[in-house]
Amino acid sequence: MVIKMQFGKRILLLLCAVLMLFSMFPAIRSGASSGPSLVTTLTDNAVQRGSKKNFDVWARNAGGEKIRAIVTHNGTRLEPTWDDSEKASYTLNFTEEGENIVTVSASSDGGKKKQLTYRILYRRAEPGEEIGRAIWSVEAFTVGCGYIVEPTEVPIREGETAAEQLLRLLSENGLVGYYGGTAKSSFYLAYIADGMASGERYNSYLRSAVPTEPRRLDLSPAIPPLLTPHLEESMTFFDPDDYGKNWVGYLGEFAFTNGSGWMYSVNTVFPNVGFSDCYLSDGDVVRVQFTLGYGADIGGFSSVGTSIPDVGTQPAGGYYPVADKDRLTEALCRARTSGLLGRSNVREAYNAAQDVMAALDAVQETVDAAAVRLHDALAHPADETQSTGPDDSSSNGSTETDSIAPEPDASDPTPDVSATPETAETAEPVSGTPSETASDPGTDSEASQGCRSTAAPTLLLLIALATAPILTAGRAGRRREGNGRNG
Repeated sequence: MVIKMQFGKRILLLLCAVLMLFSMFPAIRSGASSGPSLVTTLTDNAVQRGSKKNFDVWARNAGGEKIRAIVTHNGTRLEPTWDDSEKASYTLNFTEEGENIVTVSASSDGGKKKQLTYRILYRRAEPGEEIGRAIWSVEAFTVGCGYIVEPTEVPIREGETAAEQLLRLLSENGLVGYYGGTAKSSFYLAYIADGMASGERYNSYLRSAVPTEPRRLDLSPAIPPLLTPHLEESMTFFDPDDYGKNWVGYLGEFAFTNGSGWMYSVNTVFPNVGFSDCYLSDGDVVRVQFTLGYGADIGGFSSVGTSIPDVGTQPAGGYYPVADKDRLTEALCRARTSGLLGRSNVREAYNAAQDVMAALDAVQETVDAAAVRLHDALAHPADETQSTGPDDSSSNGSTETDSIAPEPDASDPTPDVSATPETAETAEPVSGTPSETASDPGTDSEASQGCRSTAAPTLLLLIALATAPILTAGRAGRRREGNGRNG
């Protein structure tokens, strides 16, 4: 009798699952026809001082496949500066002062269309005039060497490229860069090297200007244990001692692995254009990062494209989720210029923030908490001072000391940690709030695009309960099949 009752319960659960499956069909059809999605890195009602500005566009159909967007600037259609499988990059050239209209639109899924409209106020600047400031850092966390150049503000001058700013930053910090192309065209950063490097060329790459106060890189690489198994599996060449054997004083392409080199992100996005095609705006955060695995170790693999050796062996989603550390980078920059690093609570928060930056797989909650802690310490510095220790010197040899500089305004905004944490790999950049229009030849509601059905997890649970005896018997003694090491 008990066996019959249990059998009846399982049959009832299975029937419920089948009914739910049929009920989901209209929702599935609705999701498939909800129309395209658009995300950009533009901000509506922004004030633009530079005559050029880059931005990216992510256009997807309802199935998540990349589609082509149409971009216009004051009615003139723009072609992408670069287009890859993830996003398309565009460059705006401003010639008309005042309001400029930029529209981004896409059509898919039976003629459904979505359009975003941005209004940008252009105020012309003279050539060479400072039009804002960006925060730059040069990072070697993937080889255990921390910052090569700690977060610092760099002036943005009208007409100059990010390549020109980078070379100036390296020179001011006592280093040189070896590069291909020019700072205005086809620039490629191959190596960052000792400031006293004597060769005008290294491996055919041209050296930048010799700094007035040169210094050595002085690196002692130690590959983080987190990276080793990934590199052993995905790289055709990996030697953790390679720098000491072949590259002392020169950190760049092909050191340690066949997938190493320099990459950069602007506001968490890894551009698919080079430094010489990048034009920065006030408030941008630029992180120049050394990678050992075509960007898979720093959250930038998708921007490399598929024209790399053994692309089939590389993880499409990276080695691990990578958090957005831009706000933490901003907080570190502010702390370094505050004159408060001698205060005990500021120094402790600063050191803790650097530890979080060094943690390649730090989760977003930890990153945000470190930024909040450092902002709070700067807003309420302790009275007591802390004696300087071995880690109190910045990467370029300068030492931050306590001073009589005024304390930061306690009203300074701190990072918002109330939102759901996202990683740089999975989260698309948040656009501004442009005027948005959508046309729909059908009857689906635009608001329905953001709805998620909870029926699918419930359905899986019911099926699992109903078929548990069968699955258990079939699973015994069989190794789990996955979709690769991240599966």
